[in-house]
Amino acid sequence: MLRLFFTRILNIVKLLLNDKSIFWFQGQYESWDDAVANSSGYSDATIFEKVKESALKVKKGEALFERDSCCFDLEEFSFPLSTYLLYLASRFQSSLSIIDVGGSLGSTYFQHKRLFQYLTDLKWHIIEQKHYVEFGKIELENKVLKFSKNLSDSLKNTKFNAVLFSASLQYLEHWKTFINNVVNAEAEFIILDRIPILQSNHKSFVTIQHVPAYIYDASYPCHLFSQKDLDESLLNKYEIVFELPGMDHLRLKGVPLEYKSILYRRKF
Repeated sequence: MLRLFFTRILNIVKLLLNDKSIFWFQGQYESWDDAVANSSGYSDATIFEKVKESALKVKKGEALFERDSCCFDLEEFSFPLSTYLLYLASRFQSSLSIIDVGGSLGSTYFQHKRLFQYLTDLKWHIIEQKHYVEFGKIELENKVLKFSKNLSDSLKNTKFNAVLFSASLQYLEHWKTFINNVVNAEAEFIILDRIPILQSNHKSFVTIQHVPAYIYDASYPCHLFSQKDLDESLLNKYEIVFELPGMDHLRLKGVPLEYKSILYRRKF
């Protein structure tokens, strides 16, 4: 009993430490390349090693899920994303097939896995960097969870319900091209989860996200979006089904910013 008490206290501390309000964006850069030159980059080997170590703990049952390489032993569902996924599962008669862009080694999948236990069919395909895909295929892939290096490979392997960007679109250099490819693939639903949107008519720009050393000492470029840019990329062929406040709270001093989670449906 005492051990359980201290375990729960430790998990609460982890949740507090992982509060993304302590992450700070710094700077406004004219181009992605400028931000790359002033940051360590997302491909930093340190990030991969820590994420890999945590993912193996999840595989062994030593943690329920990991996020940003931090392991969690208490269930923590994202309310907006859970809402959208369960909405889709009900719409598609207890079947769910997701392409998860930038899904790491299954962070979102494992975090919400218990919500899917009574579905009649589940497929979760992650698109990631090459070394994540190679590791994922060897250590984590199964009949539900798959890994691909690009969108075309994922499209070959499954008929999907939705394409998910959960805190990932902002880290894609050519995000408009990727969104356009998803639109051209005629995805019926698109989920933009934990997406940073500028307020007060700010134009989109690139900043650098600095991650605290206790998680992993790294920095990488990040797009902060104007609502206008997102609308121009999607609303010609898609409509908003649900829009909820996002779960993140990253900030850039002096710049009004909010996070949203949005479910889009293709117009027919």
